[in-house]
Amino acid sequence: MLSVMTTYSLADVRAACKARDAWWTVLLVDPIACRLVRWAAGRTSITPNQVTGLAFVLGVCAAICFSVGEWGFLALGALCFHLGFIADCVDGKLARLKGNGTTFGLWLDFSLDQVRLVMCSFALSFGLYRQTGRVEAAYLAAVIIAFDLFRYLNGPHMAKVRRAMRERLVAAMTAAGDSASAERLAERQAEEPDEPEEYGVELRQRAKEGLQSGFRSRFPWYLRAREMLLARRIRTHLFSGIEYQMAVFVVGPLLGPGAVPYTVAVAGGLLMLFESALVYKLWMSTRDFKRTMRRLAVKAEKAERRAAREQRRVGTPSVG
Repeated sequence: MLSVMTTYSLADVRAACKARDAWWTVLLVDPIACRLVRWAAGRTSITPNQVTGLAFVLGVCAAICFSVGEWGFLALGALCFHLGFIADCVDGKLARLKGNGTTFGLWLDFSLDQVRLVMCSFALSFGLYRQTGRVEAAYLAAVIIAFDLFRYLNGPHMAKVRRAMRERLVAAMTAAGDSASAERLAERQAEEPDEPEEYGVELRQRAKEGLQSGFRSRFPWYLRAREMLLARRIRTHLFSGIEYQMAVFVVGPLLGPGAVPYTVAVAGGLLMLFESALVYKLWMSTRDFKRTMRRLAVKAEKAERRAAREQRRVGTPSVG
């Protein structure tokens, strides 16, 4: 019995894209990936996990080419790596479009991405050592992985700190008598999926803005740049892990063996610069958090005193 394939439009596929993504993905990958997703979803029965496997196979091909070290093979490895990244973007979009993603698929995608990074790092280092004979080329893999590891560890931990501050801030705002927004908007979708859904969207947004007031007042141009980029789905973190890997495994190899170490150094420097900007923004948020919490504590105390006076005035006994 023949299965009936669903017809998807490009608009359907674009709706399955992330609301914000890296500029490399938005500008250089999505125009191709979206059309591949439309074709795969409407004309084949391929699953996201199979696409993930294809991305890993292309990563293996890239590593084999990198290990040779000659410019032609480096360029071919760069092509394979970028095609693998396109496939890596296709699997997520396909899963969101068809709703057939799995928890195991998330684990598989993440795990194979890390294996591909380590594998290509050592292959590129080995290839450059074979080609140039320079001892420092043997340490290049450790440098590549170290930069990416810092980014990987820094991002989730900062997100955890920001989320904890927002939760405490929302709780303090509620205690200060601003719980109506949370109750009225409890059923609405959370602005960020990992935040508690019992908090209303408006209240969470105000809490988020409260943690960024110092940064925004010091850098007013940031909001204009942010709005311009977000209108094109581009996130303001312009040099993230994606741009770093593309610079190391695509741009560097295309420029030739001699350019790879310098490309790694420049890409690593840019990655650290943008990560430092995030750390600075987080530091300013912690200062705003302390000031706001003190102000809300005073407001909550005044609200309690008013409530106590009102109870005494009407003669209503306190509960508890």
